Amino acid sequence: MRNLAYQLIKNYEKMPDKICLVEKNTQVTYVELYNLVANFKDNLKNKGIKKGDKVLVLVPMSINLYVTLLSIWSLGAIPCFMDAGFIKNGLKKNEFDDINSIVGTTKYILYSQVNENLKKLKIKIDVKQIKKTPFSRKLVVEEVEKDFPGILTYTSGTTGVPKIAARTHEFLENQGNILKQIADYEEKDRELSTIPIFTLSNIYVGITTIIANGNFTNLGKSNPRKLVKQIRDKSINRIMASPGLLQVIVNYCIDKDIKLEGVKKIYTGGGAVFLDLIKKLQQVFENATIRTIYGSTEAEPIAILHIEDMTKQDIKDTENGKGILAGEIVGVTECNIIKPQKEPIGTITKDKFLNLQTNEVGEIVVTGTNVLKGYVGGIGDKENKFTVQDTIYHRTGDMGQIDEKGRLWLRGRVKEPYFHIEAALHAKFAIGKTAVFENDSKLILVLENHEKTSIEEIKKAIPFEKIDEIKYVSKIPVDKRHSTKVDYNELRKILNK
Repeated sequence: MRNLAYQLIKNYEKMPDKICLVEKNTQVTYVELYNLVANFKDNLKNKGIKKGDKVLVLVPMSINLYVTLLSIWSLGAIPCFMDAGFIKNGLKKNEFDDINSIVGTTKYILYSQVNENLKKLKIKIDVKQIKKTPFSRKLVVEEVEKDFPGILTYTSGTTGVPKIAARTHEFLENQGNILKQIADYEEKDRELSTIPIFTLSNIYVGITTIIANGNFTNLGKSNPRKLVKQIRDKSINRIMASPGLLQVIVNYCIDKDIKLEGVKKIYTGGGAVFLDLIKKLQQVFENATIRTIYGSTEAEPIAILHIEDMTKQDIKDTENGKGILAGEIVGVTECNIIKPQKEPIGTITKDKFLNLQTNEVGEIVVTGTNVLKGYVGGIGDKENKFTVQDTIYHRTGDMGQIDEKGRLWLRGRVKEPYFHIEAALHAKFAIGKTAVFENDSKLILVLENHEKTSIEEIKKAIPFEKIDEIKYVSKIPVDKRHSTKVDYNELRKILNK
């Protein structure tokens, strides 16, 4: 299996002067990226990083992130990613002693000198050492084996048990090829992006990516004026961003009566995409086709929805509580709905697979070349994987159903399967951020301070479900990564104060 870094060499030879990445007022062509990687790779090697080493990468989405990633790959080393909470709590807890180096921003390098979990890392390299030089080096790429990890992602998971997802070079290449098939790339595309793995796919395909001028520690707090200016000034014609960031842009544009006619394609995912956001996107980006992508770290993509294909009946079904339409199943070999299982499944026979019929709601499970078959050390496999006649399936942890057209509908997490309530409300009202979950054996609907819609109207809009209480908070807490997924644990703390 050839190292994915070879693709950079191919693009450098094919399109050396094409702009690859843009970050604020800095841009690099494919030949410039090639030279930066060749130089930084040698820097990493001289510092002692070698093939097979696991390197903790603490670099936000930037040109330097991709220089770092490609440099580590070129060495045959393995880039490791984890969130800030993991750095504070998880590293020591799980004794990841096989990580011996860190590449990060100055802030993280300084932090690593005092953080108990990072002190032990022997090699620490600041990305400010990534600099253009007046001369070029040839980029020599190490060969890697078929099952060699390309990226290790450390995640706490829904069970609270830390686990490590290992995506091999082959896995990432398969994923890139699937995205290439569904993402409708064109040679002249200039994409605004906030999602690192999709930007990697852009480099693989050979289009130009403009890294969003957003707040990557909390996308929901990004400055919309700067983003709108960037879209206009950089001639952006496609956007790949989380619902949280898109919400920031469209709310600003609607308030200022701004249209962004130059954008032709919008792709969004990483959290629930409700119909009121879709309506706002259609209002602001009136010339754009809109696609939603459903997937996860372990399986990306699983489904894609072309918004223009939604029928009046689909909208009516959403209003009547069917859930969020995720669309056509793509990428995975199989996507099945099974009876929700509270316990690990293990190995079962085909006759006990527990498949549900069309439109029955259950747990979503998938398998395919773009689906991870296990975690490092097997930690998390018992809870998240099971086997049917030698085929390994991944339990997404999501609830949903497959309709008579073979399309996937989402109901939310197995523990909080209430997207159908939220989706119905968002289909009928421009209601802002919502959350529905059980708290002290009661079904609670939480709204951010919202006075335009009465409680009577809300209850009338969801006759299919009985809400016990409706509560208002100034801010519903969401994940920092996409500013989209509700942090239910934090919300419970707010409500139980």
